[in-house]
Order: sequence, then structure tokens, then C-alpha cells
Amino acid sequence: PAVAKDLIRKQSGQDLTISKSARDFGLGHMNLGSLVAQMHHEVTILFTDIVGFTSMSQTVAPQQVMEFLHELFVRFDELVDRDSLLWKVETIGDAFMVASGLEGVRTKSRELAISDPSSIGSSLCPATAAALFGKSALAEARTLTMPNSMQCQIRAGVHTGDVCSGVVGTRMPRYCLFGDTVN
Repeated sequence: PAVAKDLIRKQSGQDLTISKSARDFGLGHMNLGSLVAQMHHEVTILFTDIVGFTSMSQTVAPQQVMEFLHELFVRFDELVDRDSLLWKVETIGDAFMVASGLEGVRTKSRELAISDPSSIGSSLCPATAAALFGKSALAEARTLTMPNSMQCQIRAGVHTGDVCSGVVGTRMPRYCLFGDTVN
């Protein structure tokens, strides 16, 4: 119910969100379907996953799993929003992927963050921003209880290196990152 209502509410603005994302990456002038690729150097990628997620998801109703993931990932989204150096790349199942140090990403929000002392990422290097996000995500996860009554615990992994970014596909296009740093 709450998850579905949020999805329905956001669905009406989905096209706007995609175009805003494209503008944030400097891709607003490109036609979807054309090859768009850009190399980025020294990008820090942080992945999280939930300890015991597979066994938990096999013992509770799918709706409970979705509601739990929604609650956790909304909290992670809020952490990302507090730091102008971070960009949420995607979620896949119980995995949450964040990039820090992508050139040209969120430049407008970064300019605003520099003038906002509450922004934690305005003066940090990308690797530090990602590490602080990971530390905050670990703490945030511990405040939740999974649907199987176990305390939520996550793992976080970080890697820094070169990545290639681009928009992939024309139907529900996605901004994706590729390269050894991501794998």
C-alpha cells in the first residue's frame, strides 16, 4: 500500500525525472538511442547489500520484502541527497549502488551545497564522501528490523578507478556505469 502509493505518485513525474537526470549529466541535448559514452577517472563506487536477504525473502510475503526495501532505500536516498558529490546509480534486488566523483554530475546542486554548511560533501574528496555515505548507511540499516524480526545489517564495498558512463536503451533508458571499477 504505502509503496504502491509512492510509486503511483512518482510515476506521473517519471518522464520529468528522466529528463532532469539527463540534464544533470549534460545529456539533455542528446537524442535517446544515440550512443552516449563518457570516460570518468578516479570515480569511487560503493555497493551495499543486506546480510541474510535471500533467506529472509524466502520466509516472508513479497509485499513485506518490498515495503522493507522501500523503507531502507528511501533512507539511503536521503543520505545521497545530503551530499552533492554522490549519485545513486541504481538498486538491484537488495543491492544499492552509489558513485562519487563523476565529472559533470549534479553540478547545480554542488554549487548550492558549497553555500550550504549542512552539506557534508561540499568540501570532501569523492572517496571520502563515498566512505562517509557507507558509514552512515551501515548505521541507518542497523536502526531497522527486517520482516523476519532480525536486525538489518548491510555489507558495503568500495572501489575507486575509471568508469565509462552512458545512457543505455530507448525504452526506459538508464544511465549506467561500466568498467572494472564497477565489476
